Amino acid sequence: MHKTKECIMCFSEIDARAKKCPQCTSLQAKYSNLESNPVLIGFLGLLILGIFIYIFYESYYLRVLKDEALHDLTVTVTEVSTKKESNGLYVACIGNIHNQTEYKFRGIKFQIDLFSNKNELIDTFSIVDEDIDILSKTSTNFRVRGIGQKKADEYKRCAVKIVDGWSNT
Repeated sequence: MHKTKECIMCFSEIDARAKKCPQCTSLQAKYSNLESNPVLIGFLGLLILGIFIYIFYESYYLRVLKDEALHDLTVTVTEVSTKKESNGLYVACIGNIHNQTEYKFRGIKFQIDLFSNKNELIDTFSIVDEDIDILSKTSTNFRVRGIGQKKADEYKRCAVKIVDGWSNT
């Protein structure tokens, strides 16, 4: 004589040894069905909520802080120089970055616009400098250089802008 039990999902009477209900095919182990495990449902809900909070924090809140802090960096160019080397003409911009924020920066991405003596944009390039650290409330010297496409005497002025870089305090 076999004992019976009630299915945890459809409440039909099944063999007590059954691992799966023959009527609704649900597993009979305690907490095997998500609907009957409030602890697991709560944990998964908190996990999903945590993931959304982290994504919001990373993509919105930190991005806004980073953009505001980058905007507060002051870049001053003190010198533009050119040098002919075997693989081309190198144009260098030398200057100073003043960080008046509470944040430090590294992995700096520079955008360099080069102008002629008529103040016409004649060349542009981007460079990422992984070695430079811009500490909080300090000034840091920099030098960026790239291969120019024009003649050496055409490069008269450069504008340097920091477009990316971040390291929290």
